[in-house]
Amino acid sequence: MTTNQTINNWMDTLPKEAKQKFEMGLDKAFDYEPKVAIFGKTGVGKSSLTNALFGQDACSISDVTACTRDPQEVFMKLDGASKGIKLMDVPGIGENKERDKEYFRLYANILKDADMALWVLKGDDRTFTSDEDFYNTCMKEYIKEGKPFVVAINQVDKIEPFREWDVNNSQPGIKQSANIDKKRIYVAEQFSDLPISNVIPVSANERYNLENLVLTLVDKLPANKKFVALGEIDENLKKREEIIKVREKSFVEVVHTIIDALPIPETMKEIGKGIVSLGSKIIKGIGNFFSSWW
Repeated sequence: MTTNQTINNWMDTLPKEAKQKFEMGLDKAFDYEPKVAIFGKTGVGKSSLTNALFGQDACSISDVTACTRDPQEVFMKLDGASKGIKLMDVPGIGENKERDKEYFRLYANILKDADMALWVLKGDDRTFTSDEDFYNTCMKEYIKEGKPFVVAINQVDKIEPFREWDVNNSQPGIKQSANIDKKRIYVAEQFSDLPISNVIPVSANERYNLENLVLTLVDKLPANKKFVALGEIDENLKKREEIIKVREKSFVEVVHTIIDALPIPETMKEIGKGIVSLGSKIIKGIGNFFSSWW
């Protein structure tokens, strides 16, 4: 008997009300579109990083002008589905004081709806005063309320001694790596003792450490948002298998939560959860079964 048949058979044993609640719970979970807001000063490479993470030119890039003056909301479909993920590449601070005041109000409104905030810094910047000001005055209250917040230190290939950068293997040299670690500690301290695990060094241009940034971002999201967000990650990223495992695990957690809320005996719940857990190991089968949601 296939995984699909086993799940169908279990659903057929459910009372009408429980079956409807199960299907409605799946509809609600799979209909969700995660929103990730990407903040930072002008010129730190927010748009480049967005494009590198999702394997396409989602956001415009300019080496001369501050090209993101309005929020760029990018919708990307998941594989073969009508659902997707929304990325909000917002205007960068630091152009002038008047614009910063305008962006302060804009950031506050965006943060209310965003599921996560990703703040991008430039690796070879020596001071983050304006970043700290915005964090303390605009973002900190949301972070205290539980809004996931991650800092990406971009362009770490430019951190001294930048000539140490291993171009062939796209990774830092020994001294450069030590300086990158020091930068992480410094940034964590500047952002009000942000956990160092939330500070990720990357290089969009060199495609360095992008997979660890992805895993960190996803780790901060609730399970019902993880598996949706993971569907569009660039297939060229390293640790792709690890990312898929996280998605499968979060998928199982979501379905188990839906089953736990059903008005049925505990024995029936355990059977259903067992089938879902087994099916997730045969991801093709469970994907086909949930094709109307997946």
